[in-house]
Amino acid sequence: MKEFWKANSYNIVKCILNQVAITMFGLMIAFATMQNETMLLIGSLFSIGFYLFLTYYMFWEIGGKDRIQEDAGRRKKTPVRGLVVSLISYIPMILFAIIMLITYPYTQTTEAAGNVYAVVNVLSRGLHAMYLGLITLYSPYNPIAWILVCLPAPIVAQVGYMLGNRNFRILGLFGIKPNLKDETR
Repeated sequence: MKEFWKANSYNIVKCILNQVAITMFGLMIAFATMQNETMLLIGSLFSIGFYLFLTYYMFWEIGGKDRIQEDAGRRKKTPVRGLVVSLISYIPMILFAIIMLITYPYTQTTEAAGNVYAVVNVLSRGLHAMYLGLITLYSPYNPIAWILVCLPAPIVAQVGYMLGNRNFRILGLFGIKPNLKDETR
């Protein structure tokens, strides 16, 4: 367990910092586009896409570095590292979603449950600001939506890790070749 934290703590913190940065970006876009539903949707989709791209790229690099170490025999293969690291960095958001799901049925009957739900809802909206437009437009009072927004990042992280570990560039599917220096070709 100690070795796991030693090997992955930097990446977990980097995931959390990426999410905080995109949260600020998502809040700015959500506040700027709140008056128009179409712009709110477009801004939210852009924020989500940018966040998932950053997640993909980060884990693609991790997978590529791991592949080099695996080929050299300095590291054992860890095929689900992207998923595990992403899920660990997502623990607060997953817990908030579960708390909201549990307390939501009791918000009308119990004051304490309503208060807990309200506080956790505000925190979730702050931590998932990139999804704020979608949730505001399509599912503002459904706690299941908060569980669903926890799914894309770990899935994209695992896909990015697997593709990076196989040195497969997704842009190659679209015919886009990266500009590589002669030393890296």
